[in-house]
Amino acid sequence: MAFQRGIKKSLGLSLVATALLTSVVIADDQKLETVEVWETQVTSSSINVGSSAIETKQADHLSDLLRDLPGVDVGGTHSINNRINIRGLQDENLDITLDGAKVQNANMFHHIGNLLINPDILKKADIQVGTNSVVSGSLGGSVAFETKDAKDLLRDGKEYGGRVQGNYNTNDSYGSSVSAFGKITDKVDLLLYHHYVNNSNWEDGNGLETLGAEGDIGNTLIKLGYDISDVQRIVFSYDRLKDEGDYSPRPNFGRGYNEARTGKYIFPTEYTRETISLKHEIDLGDALLLQTTIYSNENKLERYEKLNGVTAVRPPLNGVAQTEGQLDGTVETKGINMKAQSTVLLGGVNNTFTYGGLYDEQTSKVKWKGAKYGDDEEAKTGALYVEDALSFSNGLTLTPGIRYNHYELDGIFANINDDEMTYGLAAEYAVNDNLTLLASATTLYKGAEMVDVLASTRTSALSNSNLKSETGINKEVGFKYQVKNTMGVDALGFSFKYFNTDIDDYIVSNPSTSVLTNGGELELRGFETSVGFQKGAFNALITYAHSDSKFKSSAEPLDEQPGDSLSVGLDYAFAKNLTLSWDSLFAFDLDDRPASTSTTRYLEKESYNVHDIAVKWKPQSVKGLTLIAGVDNIFDKTYVAHTSINTAYYYLGSWASASDYEPGRNIKLSFSYEF
Repeated sequence: MAFQRGIKKSLGLSLVATALLTSVVIADDQKLETVEVWETQVTSSSINVGSSAIETKQADHLSDLLRDLPGVDVGGTHSINNRINIRGLQDENLDITLDGAKVQNANMFHHIGNLLINPDILKKADIQVGTNSVVSGSLGGSVAFETKDAKDLLRDGKEYGGRVQGNYNTNDSYGSSVSAFGKITDKVDLLLYHHYVNNSNWEDGNGLETLGAEGDIGNTLIKLGYDISDVQRIVFSYDRLKDEGDYSPRPNFGRGYNEARTGKYIFPTEYTRETISLKHEIDLGDALLLQTTIYSNENKLERYEKLNGVTAVRPPLNGVAQTEGQLDGTVETKGINMKAQSTVLLGGVNNTFTYGGLYDEQTSKVKWKGAKYGDDEEAKTGALYVEDALSFSNGLTLTPGIRYNHYELDGIFANINDDEMTYGLAAEYAVNDNLTLLASATTLYKGAEMVDVLASTRTSALSNSNLKSETGINKEVGFKYQVKNTMGVDALGFSFKYFNTDIDDYIVSNPSTSVLTNGGELELRGFETSVGFQKGAFNALITYAHSDSKFKSSAEPLDEQPGDSLSVGLDYAFAKNLTLSWDSLFAFDLDDRPASTSTTRYLEKESYNVHDIAVKWKPQSVKGLTLIAGVDNIFDKTYVAHTSINTAYYYLGSWASASDYEPGRNIKLSFSYEF
């Protein structure tokens, strides 16, 4: 097996070297090509330097797409444990949508993530770092994913087209996708897409193979669009992603703890997301841009649990030990989301109104061995909001906003019925054509969540009648500077933002009873800065992010805080059809951690640096063919991302590390052919 891996790595390195040598030979002065339709456009409010903030990537994991954005991280190495983190706040504290549908559900299981997103089919990812507008109802920011449709993919006046794609990773997966798209009539277009990935147990930088990561992922997307008129369009979308495999009992933990606690036991697991949406858009220019999405999103988690040789998997039911059985949990969200924008001139001042509302109902149901496991839960969320960006002739723009939030929870841990108003005020002042000053303050609200779907406390949990929803305020100040054709470069941009976030009644889980309780006031402090520049065919983006968190009562931080990180992204187009990219991420030591207990040790988050390289070639002799070769983690570093688990637990007389080590060196080869 080791010999086979060596052959795979040698072959991959040879192909990368060949591609790099080829790039030197055929370089010329051809004009650069525009963004490829099969790349993903990523924008972030933490990189406020104009068009250079838009990055294009081809990723097979959310961390590939988002991790080098300042203030953003993605924790978890397992395929069912993608966890987006913004400034130390995990995805349950963010607004996350896919094609306008809410896909951030209640926690399915605290040992896995809540997102099943396939980066390959994404058209855009728009990240708002921090809540700076009443349009968002989250504590920490928002992520809006948008998938491609047939109109995006058709080019050169063609009526139909297709694409086949395949990829191979030496550490240790392979996959492929096939798509067909075209116009059924002049007004109707259709996209059919299927993507498949086979994952094996990869190795970390020390050559240690992980445990319980072998599985298959399948994603099917069907999008049917109808142009009602030149200004109206309606799109029906069916998106299903299934992740199935023999997975470790605690996929967010590394091999050390899983093996110490349960040996090499793995559980047959199926994790499925099914999203159905109907989106209507009307675009009347400045007068009205209205988008309405009606959707249903279902997350289903099924796994067969069995005795681990030491203790029963589930607590006794009716006095009977639960040693083996099938656990089925479903969270379903049905809702509507409306957002509009209108620009009008009032009293000589340009007013851009953003207004809308949303409503959704979420239900959670769980069965153990076919019988009801704990009470069903239901949550209802409603909101109405409006904000007005008033643009004055002196370069000042003021944006006041107000949002009405309604939340009802009929849950195991608590029953809540809230009506809460939140407010926002932002200001931008253009000092000149290059420099703009920024400031904002937005109050926050978030209702208490439903209990984990797979939580063993569902049948024995104590309710907390005193549980309060979370409120707070996020304040930011900064500036952005942009200039062209100066200091020997074609374009240069610099941005800086300092944030100060206070969250009252932050909800935590009591470690001894698992009951949800308010942990007091949480303070988040930090900044994000970025420098981007472009000279000819060369582009560079350098970012730095710093974050601190602290509970006011105990002075302890969040375990998930990312600390300090520096990213460097370099791209050079040798020719119209050949591009080389280099990405580096430096994370610095973080010794600030929660206090350890008799059973839990929070380990120091050690510094690491990881570097990736890739080359993309589109042979001119074969139109539509794209070849990509790259190496992730070039120097085979052994490290744990700062937002992943980095903890040790005491079990049966000894300490076992649960640290979730990242994969070691990975050679990536892929091809795609469009026709």
